[in-house]
Amino acid sequence: MESLDLVWVSRANAKQRRGRAGRVMPGVCVHLYTSHRYQYQFSEQPVPEIHRIPLEQLALKIKILPLFHKNNVHEVLEKTIEPPSKSNIDGALSRLQDVGALDKQFELTALGKHLAELPVDVRIGKLILFGAIFCCVDSTLTMAACLSYKNPFVAPFGKKAEADAKRKEFAWAQSDQLTTLKAYRKWQQAMKRSNHAAIIFASENFLSHKTLMMLADIKHQLLGLLASIGFVPDMPDLRKKMRKDSVASLTGTELNSNGENERLLSAILCAALYPNVVKVLTPEKSFHMQAGGAVPRQTLSEELKFKTKADGFVAIHPSSVNSTVGQFASPYLVYQEKVKTSRVFIRECSMVPQLPFVLFSAIELHNGTFTVSLEDGWIMFQVEKHEVAEMLKAIRVELINLLEEKINDPSLNLLHHERGNRIIKAITTIISKD
Repeated sequence: MESLDLVWVSRANAKQRRGRAGRVMPGVCVHLYTSHRYQYQFSEQPVPEIHRIPLEQLALKIKILPLFHKNNVHEVLEKTIEPPSKSNIDGALSRLQDVGALDKQFELTALGKHLAELPVDVRIGKLILFGAIFCCVDSTLTMAACLSYKNPFVAPFGKKAEADAKRKEFAWAQSDQLTTLKAYRKWQQAMKRSNHAAIIFASENFLSHKTLMMLADIKHQLLGLLASIGFVPDMPDLRKKMRKDSVASLTGTELNSNGENERLLSAILCAALYPNVVKVLTPEKSFHMQAGGAVPRQTLSEELKFKTKADGFVAIHPSSVNSTVGQFASPYLVYQEKVKTSRVFIRECSMVPQLPFVLFSAIELHNGTFTVSLEDGWIMFQVEKHEVAEMLKAIRVELINLLEEKINDPSLNLLHHERGNRIIKAITTIISKD
């Protein structure tokens, strides 16, 4: 979890800053702390980056390098100059298992081999892979670009309320990611008219035109990565410098046939961000009396509580379109990150229907009850017939096997693969139904 903590600099940081004063001419540097604090309370060097950052991507790289095929991740990282703690390594391996990149024996799965080839965060990698499999390449690449770079919405000083109101005008499916996708598409339509029209649109809707242009460039880079591992056909035009977003036209209608399916897009977000799951806890239903009798009272946003397995109660960040929502269509949200400031906040969250948890999570069956394994059955569902649970589990196994085939044969076209096409269509149909 990212944490914004106020800490003292190290002695090495202080010396480097002192050097700035005499760089081009003699100068004086005044430090706002005592010499005693400097000598006895400051650490000598900053905390090494390997102790501060997530280790998932590094662990994946170690797993695919032939040099380390006889060593496990712990053995390799213990040989670094300042090795990370065992708990940090264990945490990274556990998260890779949650994502589906490692199996129970900590060996690479088919999905893990694909993710190791992509130089992006494992969850973003999973998002674009599933987007290619389920024929919504352009939409998922847009969301992945936003998650890997930054959100294009801006809130100028003194205009935060106006900016929040504009952002909520784009709200879609109780999802920050889909809201940003909708705003990006509107900007793209303006861009087709002229660059000036796009700039005006961005300014009127509190969007950064520069950030949106960067997102378009990142989308092309991500598409190139998908092409390099065989998930989409190779495209010579990708090697050219693009002045506008051409991903949809380059990939064609077939690879984007489900790009408007909001339930499927929410499901793919669930697959990518799992197990970053939050339960929405609502208060007991209350009523107020009217002339026609008792009427259920609408729940207010401040009455809702949000709970994660690891951190207990958290809050939705005020910048989210869900921060003022009083009623969710499903009691589960997935989020990209947690940030600790005055309290623990979740950022970039999306409401997800219940079926995606079943299809994109680890399932355990117990006499007609199947558990979506989120840390020892934290979330549980019950079905009327054991056969239904078995069928859903079988579909998930088929999807995993399909990924295995794809890794063994990168040229395999899943859209024209008879069994693969049936599996993808079946999952899409199940998820799309209300």
